[in-house]
Amino acid sequence: MNELIFGFQTFSVVVLGVFFASRGKAWLTGWLSLLSSIMNVFVLKQIHLWGFEVTSADVYVIGLLTCLNYAREHYEKNDINDAMLCSWVISIAFLVLTQLHLFLIPSPNDSSQEHFLALFSSTPRIVVASLVTLIFVQIVDIKLFTFLQRVFSKKYFAMRSTISLLFSQLIDTIIFSFLGLYGLVSNLCDVMIFAMLVKGIVITLAIPTLTVTKAVLDRRSS
Repeated sequence: MNELIFGFQTFSVVVLGVFFASRGKAWLTGWLSLLSSIMNVFVLKQIHLWGFEVTSADVYVIGLLTCLNYAREHYEKNDINDAMLCSWVISIAFLVLTQLHLFLIPSPNDSSQEHFLALFSSTPRIVVASLVTLIFVQIVDIKLFTFLQRVFSKKYFAMRSTISLLFSQLIDTIIFSFLGLYGLVSNLCDVMIFAMLVKGIVITLAIPTLTVTKAVLDRRSS
């Protein structure tokens, strides 16, 4: 059941990302900011997919990067950089505001504090590791995608996206595993291998969706 939901989730995130990116820079910035904020919370949930126990946030990371790759085909470099910077600042602001919200002393009749604590009081190490990894991976992906864009003269969009996503997700797995999980799990290598396998599956699902959606939107705008 999880696999079906996850497949539909991947489809939805990729299609929405391309749609928002196609609507303009403001829509793109809003979508990037939303994904950057929620993935730092959703990374806490563990699920089973194809026999592996993984976090449920991988689809949002890949969805964010596919959206950036699509946007890079249509906007100038400075516009993309501004959208990325804005999403990072909003993510940091979101984390600060959630911590301030937790510091408020609840009334005796309040029943929500324990739920807020469960969501937003995760260890600073995990939160910082997730945010640092996200920022670094976005930079790596956009630079690699731009390089491939020049090499192939803006042709072979699907291949360029696949290469940049696979490489950036390898970097993502390595950095987050060491920053956020080193010393907390018994076999870090197994965790990294399983994470890459699942991310490979997500990319396999995401690329055809991205390519078809891009083709449809490009045809409608031409």
